[in-house]
Amino acid sequence: MLLRQSTDRRRSWTGLVKTMPFPVSRLKVMRSLGALLLVSMCASAQPGDYNILYSSGSDVFTREPNALLVEAVRNRKPGRALDVGMGQGRNALFLARNGWDVTGFDSADEGIRQAKLEAARLAVRLTAEVSTFEAFDFGTEKWDLIVLTYEPTKAIAPRVAQALRPGGIVVVEDRHLDTRRVWPTGTFGNNELLSLFSGLRVIKYEDVWARPDWSVKKLEERLVRLVAEKPPPKAAGCIWEGRAVAAGASVCWDTALLRCGADGWNFTREKCPR
Repeated sequence: MLLRQSTDRRRSWTGLVKTMPFPVSRLKVMRSLGALLLVSMCASAQPGDYNILYSSGSDVFTREPNALLVEAVRNRKPGRALDVGMGQGRNALFLARNGWDVTGFDSADEGIRQAKLEAARLAVRLTAEVSTFEAFDFGTEKWDLIVLTYEPTKAIAPRVAQALRPGGIVVVEDRHLDTRRVWPTGTFGNNELLSLFSGLRVIKYEDVWARPDWSVKKLEERLVRLVAEKPPPKAAGCIWEGRAVAAGASVCWDTALLRCGADGWNFTREKCPR
């Protein structure tokens, strides 16, 4: 079994080498393979490891926008969006092309460089900066959309929830711990992702085996996906047959009298006047 896994890894690394621009030195190959192993296992990966892979032209990272994100914004009015850990900018560029005012950050400067170049080529506006999760100022009620795909959501969830504007959404995709059955990586236990955003309204949640956005071995892994909205302020008053009714006002329903309270309509013991 160990021999078979080692063979699979060599095949994956060989695939990476084939994607590298030539000529490429043996040292560069070894550096790329080491970076690939760290990144793929999410084990002590540093910005320089990602820079090596971004520079190599590796197909480990897809250039297509995240499918959950595409679905989540399909019928949503564009606003201010934040792409956390934006990498080469696949999600940020998709949003910018669809009318969003996008800011993204990443600690790997090569990813930011490539994202800016692609934004210039596409003639779209994109604010991209080199920063870390610890240093970036998320702000308070600043964003209509925050994107977290394969990022340290556990560490920054409270800041993300605080940074969303009322009515804004967070889009999250990451690996379930059960992925470790097929590859040594994974983040969330059962329903753990939901618990991080308990103050938000869940629009969509999935726990499925599927192909992740980036992978060394190109296999199906157990993924968790969440779209959740920060509830807007509760509107005062009630609605009756399409018209607004102020709090404290009453309406008749047949012979029953209904009164609009702070939490909505309430039946009363009073009778409607004839």
